[in-house]
Amino acid sequence: MKESLYSLLELQEIDKEIDALERSKEEFPAEIGRLEGELDEARGKIDATEKNMGELESSRRLMEGELDAINADLKKHQDRLYEVKSNREYDALQAEIEALGSKKEEHETGILQSIEDHEDLTTKLTEDKDVFSDREKEIKGRIKELKSRLDSVEGDVSKWQRKRKGLEAKVEKPALSAYNRIRRMVKGGIAVVEIKKGSCGGCFRKLSPQLLVEARLINRVMRCENCGRLTVWKEELPV
Repeated sequence: MKESLYSLLELQEIDKEIDALERSKEEFPAEIGRLEGELDEARGKIDATEKNMGELESSRRLMEGELDAINADLKKHQDRLYEVKSNREYDALQAEIEALGSKKEEHETGILQSIEDHEDLTTKLTEDKDVFSDREKEIKGRIKELKSRLDSVEGDVSKWQRKRKGLEAKVEKPALSAYNRIRRMVKGGIAVVEIKKGSCGGCFRKLSPQLLVEARLINRVMRCENCGRLTVWKEELPV
């Protein structure tokens, strides 16, 4: 039984490796998806900035065209001042000139603001592209690594399963059956643990003196009174 219990500890380590590989079949694709999503989001922000810059450019050109029309209209109104015959007509024309002057000022202010905003976005876009370039290289490298590891998972699982099968032959059937049954029941699949400082290595509860005395003999399967895991006396393990 001693060899069976020691072999179960080895078997547990193998199963931990297999479990980690099986989890990676889900975790790696999920991580790849998250990284690709991060890149898409970053690209989207750059695209949005470029679109905003294009809209600012179009808006500025439109305002510049309108400003040219306002200036031309303003000149016509100013030229007409010398042609009016009455004070009433003069006052009406002057009011139109003032309104055109206000529109001209608004457009000039808007054009200047558009130029400043465009310059700010140009600076931001340059910085964002530099950051994105570095991050893109990092993410693509990580994705390549994850895909490579994912491609090798099945082969690694097969390797560990062959090793597991060879080790199973060293474990007595009752102990192996108990181990496999408990693995399906307990959290994390940890079915056998070492006794550490008089406590269960799984739930860390102190074991009863009677159980510890029997565990030292390493001649039968012992289970933790609290969590039900198989327990093996650590100090007796061979070097």
